[in-house]
Amino acid sequence: MDSSLPRWQLLPKLGQEREGEQQLSLRGVAASPGIALGRAYIVGTETAASSGQQPRTAEQEWERYRWALEQLLQELDAAQQVAQREAPAMASVIESYRLMLSESALQETVQRSIAQGSTAEEALRAALEPTIYRLRFSSDAVLRERAVELEQFLRQLVALLRNRMPQRSCARNAVVVAHALTPSDVVLFHQAGAVGLVTVVGGITSHTAIMARSLGMPAVIGLRGALSLIRVQELLVVDGYAGVVIVRPNAETLARLQRHQSRAQWRIQLAQRLARIPAQTTDGYRVRLLATVASLQDVEDALVAGAEGIGLVRTELLVLQRRGVPGEEEQYAWYRQLCQGMGEAPVTIRLFDLGAEWREAIPVLERNPALGMRGIRYMLRHPELLRAQLRAILRVAAEGFTLRLLLPLVNSAEEVRTVRQMLRELALELGYRGRLPALGSMVETPAAALGAAKLAEVSDFLSIGTNDLTQYTLAVDREHELLAEMFDPLHPAVLELMYRTAQAARAKGVPVGVCGELASHAAATELLVGMGIEELSATPGALVPLKQRIRQLSRAAAQARLERLLSGCCSNGV
Repeated sequence: MDSSLPRWQLLPKLGQEREGEQQLSLRGVAASPGIALGRAYIVGTETAASSGQQPRTAEQEWERYRWALEQLLQELDAAQQVAQREAPAMASVIESYRLMLSESALQETVQRSIAQGSTAEEALRAALEPTIYRLRFSSDAVLRERAVELEQFLRQLVALLRNRMPQRSCARNAVVVAHALTPSDVVLFHQAGAVGLVTVVGGITSHTAIMARSLGMPAVIGLRGALSLIRVQELLVVDGYAGVVIVRPNAETLARLQRHQSRAQWRIQLAQRLARIPAQTTDGYRVRLLATVASLQDVEDALVAGAEGIGLVRTELLVLQRRGVPGEEEQYAWYRQLCQGMGEAPVTIRLFDLGAEWREAIPVLERNPALGMRGIRYMLRHPELLRAQLRAILRVAAEGFTLRLLLPLVNSAEEVRTVRQMLRELALELGYRGRLPALGSMVETPAAALGAAKLAEVSDFLSIGTNDLTQYTLAVDREHELLAEMFDPLHPAVLELMYRTAQAARAKGVPVGVCGELASHAAATELLVGMGIEELSATPGALVPLKQRIRQLSRAAAQARLERLLSGCCSNGV
């Protein structure tokens, strides 16, 4: 490829190759906007136990492991240095994984397994897979994405043990295709000159996707079958706007994409214009659009997208990054940074939702973690954790920032009263003289939805968590492959509970919002407006399309459609 020519000038030449083969269009999830054109550079994924090797002593296996780990840590150091220059807000993410992989507890576990006769590969799996397993089956989508990233680090270590790491220098002007990528992979491939990314697994709130957006690399993720359908060196077009990858694009497609490239700037200008105007229906109903964030980079993205505040801070990611609950000082510093980024806009901090996937050891046997010790029930049984978090939040609020607290998995008004009383006591201890942060309840169970009127009496606002509410209402594990199609957040029973919650909140004069994945679901926007939902919290990348949909709706028409649906339509008609 002649790099001296403008990239789109090369399109006709590229389109002439393999004329006998048809164009193939694959759909995934849009993770980072932009259009990329390049040949496929495929990253290997083989991690099975090696065979045909001569037996090694425990000392030799330990040295193999130490060498592989040192190589990976050097890569992370290099990636962090690049990130500090080009995506400063994400550099700490790479550092957190570096600390996790180099911590002494992990080294001791691996060394003990090797001493007992395991190979370095087997010892690594034994040490990391329990954590990966807990995260993979979490009820939280962001945590499931962290499982993908941690598993990819495991793959990289195994590849290093077998001298099979990718040659990133060969990825110049290429589209990287992989089962999964870590944030450091993205940085190093970007530095090597790769133009786009395609992965089989991953989510839009993963650190990998955030890093791609920070570096301006078009990316499509969640593209099942990518590794079997795409061959090495095949020409690819990555459409990071639509979430589409075109394999072997024909001349017509290439010409169309060249025109599309000129429209990309128009999209950016539209987003900038929409960011400055309110989310208001055609008949004047106003909806506040807030951002769901997990990092400082998310805060920057939220501001660009015109977020009116933060509707949910996923505080549990602090636990994941340090593999333990952070102390008061560390929490205070992080919350303060988030608030500084948002200025005068409100920031809603959800208290730690420490389910089984977050804890290294469960004090009691959890036969069903989703129904066990998690959310506010866990925090109330561990008051030292709750007090430290509340103190950190109060200290930030004392500096003049607008903070709100959100209690996860609330089932009773008494839980809210208990936290409010603790908040008052801590405010006295700290000499806090301002107005206490607003205290909200997450409605995530049928019990909370049916008891929403009582929750509204003791809460300053309600926020509906649609992911758990759907799971608990339909008794369907959304991660169960055989039941995936039954996990329907638009099921009439779920919508009825949401509608009752909204009605109860309005009757008490309490604001009500939605912070689950349904908030950004295109098919749900009209129904949520019809319910009278006043706040929607979604990932920063979803806010502009969400605002566009709201501004095209009529509140009266939305109410009428919702009433027809609840009076007898089945969920398949939504």
